[in-house]
Amino acid sequence: MPFRELQENLNSIQGELTRLGTAVSHIEQSKEAAVKAVNAAETTNKEFKEHLLRVTADIDSILKPHKELIASTEKLTKTIEAIDFPKQLKLIKMIVIATGAIAFIGTVLILVLK
Repeated sequence: MPFRELQENLNSIQGELTRLGTAVSHIEQSKEAAVKAVNAAETTNKEFKEHLLRVTADIDSILKPHKELIASTEKLTKTIEAIDFPKQLKLIKMIVIATGAIAFIGTVLILVLK
C-alpha cells in the first residue's frame, strides 16, 4: 500500500503541477497583453501630443494676424481718443477766419491801390 499512496500522492502533485503550469501560462499571457497595452498607450500618447502641437501651431498662425489687427485697432483708438476735437475745430475756425480776413484785407488793398 505504501506504493499506492505514493502513486496517489504523485498523481495529486502531478495534477497540481499541471494546474500551476496553466496558471503560469495565463500569467505570461497577461503579462504580454499588459506590455502590448502599455506600448499602445505610449504610442497613442506620443501621436496625440504631436497632433496637439500641430493643431496649436495652426491655431497660433491663424490668430496671429487677428492679434496684430486688434493691437493696431487699440493703438488707433487710443490715438483718436487723445485728439481734442473741440479744441482742434476751434483752431480750424480761427485759421479760416484769419485767412478770410487776410484775403479780404488783400482784396480791399488791391481795390484801393488801383
